[in-house]
Amino acid sequence: MPPRRVCYVHTTSEVGGSDVSLAHIVERLDPARYQAVVALPSDGPLVPRLERAGATVVIVPSMRKLTSRQGKAGLAAFAAGYPRGVLALAAEIRSHAADLVHTNTIHNLYGWAAARLTGRPHVWHVREIVWQSAALRRLEVALARRYSSRVVVTSDAVGRMFDHDGARPPHVVRIANGVDVARFTPGTSSRVRDDLGIASEALLVGAAGRLDLWKGFEDFIDAAAAVHRRRPDVRFVLAGGPIEGHRDYQARLEQQASARGLDGIMHFAGWRYGPETMSEFYRSVDVFVLPSREPEPFGLVVLEAMASARPVIATAHGGPLELVVDGVTGLLTPPRDAAAMARAMLQLVDDRAGAAAMGVAGRDRVVDLYSIDRTVVSLQRLYDEVLTR
Repeated sequence: MPPRRVCYVHTTSEVGGSDVSLAHIVERLDPARYQAVVALPSDGPLVPRLERAGATVVIVPSMRKLTSRQGKAGLAAFAAGYPRGVLALAAEIRSHAADLVHTNTIHNLYGWAAARLTGRPHVWHVREIVWQSAALRRLEVALARRYSSRVVVTSDAVGRMFDHDGARPPHVVRIANGVDVARFTPGTSSRVRDDLGIASEALLVGAAGRLDLWKGFEDFIDAAAAVHRRRPDVRFVLAGGPIEGHRDYQARLEQQASARGLDGIMHFAGWRYGPETMSEFYRSVDVFVLPSREPEPFGLVVLEAMASARPVIATAHGGPLELVVDGVTGLLTPPRDAAAMARAMLQLVDDRAGAAAMGVAGRDRVVDLYSIDRTVVSLQRLYDEVLTR
């Protein structure tokens, strides 16, 4: 039998968590069984990586991301252009003879409709916890439940959106994100210190992610200031840049750090490190922190740091509750509690042997449970089931 074609439908061409997870899947599909066609709304840094992996990338400019941040005018524009986006995507599905449609985010509402219009089975991959808007959550969850052969959730934290009376629908299945354990490996790198002028002997605590308001980087800065008063030899780095609609957020964080006396102590790396170099970022830091104020649906950066044998600190809600074994592979702290985060940082920088043991345990946990190969095997098995039916 010739390989079956999967049309992946995604909402951005960037290099965030869901984008990189899509690239990981496409790169590891068994070419004898499945070929990838990826529909994106625009060109961007994700495109060449997908094409290098052998995917056919099609640009569908009429696909728009549905978000409550757009306001009423943005939602009206989305609704007005929605039929055109569905028809354009359906035309690509037919043109490339896709056998199955796989929507890669709950915020893309085109995949299910185009799959229904073309008579293809539909897999909806839900990587988000929708907390910003109750109305949007009800809409997206209802559509995913009804118009999918399978709903894939990346964690139980995400899956709980679909539970009813404590039970999960049988077509909702958990397949965790995975990490390339051959690329994210133990070891050390001087990359970040060389780039930012940080002394080689300094202990370095790092955080990384899109600079979004709910990510809790204000708490990371406050915790760093408290640690600095006790351990002035420790340095801090924040990798990542602002997102659309919040371009001034990084400037506000930099002002906060300066006001806390962290000039020359807290370093802002911006988007200097992308998917190809993030492994060096993790090997450059001694401790990794995920300070999110709202629940992370998964927390891929936590897994990447653990795979790099780094002890992690994460806020105790959402996906990290499933990833981090508190006191074994890292430390969990209450969300929005900078003082608790500072105590966790001090514990790990003061007890280097204990921190190293957590790093080793974290690496073992990722290799055993969260390798990307395991994820792709599970997805291909799911595709087999759906297409057989």
